[in-house]
Amino acid sequence: MNWIPHILYEDNHYIAISKPFGLIVQPEENEKEAIIPLLQEYIGKRDEKPGKAFIGVMHRLDKLVTGVLVLARTSKGQERFNELLKNKKVTKYYLAITERSKIVHDGTLTHFFSRKEEDYRMNVSVSRRSSSDQEAILKYHIISVIDDTQLWAIELITGRRHQIRGQLAAMGTPILGDKRYGSNSSLDQIALHCAFMGFDHPIKHKGIDIKDIPNMDKVIWRPYKQAILDWMKSI
Repeated sequence: MNWIPHILYEDNHYIAISKPFGLIVQPEENEKEAIIPLLQEYIGKRDEKPGKAFIGVMHRLDKLVTGVLVLARTSKGQERFNELLKNKKVTKYYLAITERSKIVHDGTLTHFFSRKEEDYRMNVSVSRRSSSDQEAILKYHIISVIDDTQLWAIELITGRRHQIRGQLAAMGTPILGDKRYGSNSSLDQIALHCAFMGFDHPIKHKGIDIKDIPNMDKVIWRPYKQAILDWMKSI
């Protein structure tokens, strides 16, 4: 696969790319094409250096999700960034589209997550049912409503597997295209995009803001183009 990444930010310790639809982050048993080996191959050729480039994973985006993906270029960078995540010092904003609902336009959602391995999804409940349940918190603002859909801006407070997908589904508003969590949409892509990640660079000690606008050529985002552009200017 001759893949050229869309690089949003890069220095000696980090590289941030716009993750495309349809690629997993790390190779799995049945899927060998993944961001990490493809990026290692690209950097190796670009920089003309022998051996595999170091690429460390600190967070992930699901295969059908797009947007900002920050990866480490050094083990030191990976370790320091993981500390930022652990201490909730990384700001993450996502955009999502769901069916229209009567949910209030601003709020905070709190749920508890547990694994449901048999169909590769998470159990979501409003109260803790066992000591192993993980608390999941997000803040949201509904930016715009068009016909029978609505656009959400979401700030992740915690980072759980399938968190936004599971929490919105638990509210009766699964993300468009997310058939695993109950969407009836015929879309082949989940309408979920990581639009912003911000953090204080743990080595250079300066603020880093990384933005990525969704692909407006996609039918899924096109109706909300102006609302998205206006929102992106505000963050």
